[in-house]
Amino acid sequence: MASKLECAAKDIMDTFKKYAGKGGQADALELNELKELFRKEMKMFSPETFDKLADTMIKNDTTNNIDFSEYLKMLFALTTCKDSQGCQSSKGRGQQCNQGQAN
Repeated sequence: MASKLECAAKDIMDTFKKYAGKGGQADALELNELKELFRKEMKMFSPETFDKLADTMIKNDTTNNIDFSEYLKMLFALTTCKDSQGCQSSKGRGQQCNQGQAN
């Protein structure tokens, strides 16, 4: 039986694959794909928080696409950001996760 961490890693990869390549490269996300992914899959954050981070990622990227490693960096930045850094979470969202439960 897979651990929660193994399942989470698979979910992260599967989610990337689900959205990548809809409009271009199969192994990268375009800005519109990236925004769709995070708006549908990371509802705990306000659209403003995500848009700010997504626009910064794309602006600093010479390919105008986000590959898997860049996606992981963005996911990490979103999940570890603090209000003092300008991140805003949407209250009440994301609470369906079973935090603190071990297998």
